[in-house]
Order: sequence, then structure tokens, then C-alpha cells
Amino acid sequence: MTVIINDQIFEFPENPLLIEVLNQQGIIELRGLAIAINEEVIPRDKWASIKLKSNDQLMLIRATQGG
Repeated sequence: MTVIINDQIFEFPENPLLIEVLNQQGIIELRGLAIAINEEVIPRDKWASIKLKSNDQLMLIRATQGG
């Protein structure tokens, strides 16, 4: 199934969990990460239970420090 992550198309097995997709993409460090699915921000405590659907659009945003 197709999932769009930050405007790039990826293929995954049917209905993966959000946390599985993050792991498969090599995203291990979750601190400072925010995720929206179809423009809805997902609370961190839901990441392990959310199942993705075909054509879901994920936006991953990482907070950074700067000055």
C-alpha cells in the first residue's frame, strides 16, 4: 500500500502501525518529533496503536535548536 511521507511516496505492507513505519524509515530518535496524518496532529501516546491506510499523508517535523 502507498503512504506519502513528507511528499515522498513509499510502499508498505497492508495497514502498518505508525510506529512500524517510523522504524522501517530508520527513525529511531523520537524526541522532538511531531507527526500529522492527513493534516491532523497525532499525540505521541497514540503512535504505537495507529494503523495507517492506503494513501495516508504523513508530515514529520523535527524540532531543532538554533539561534
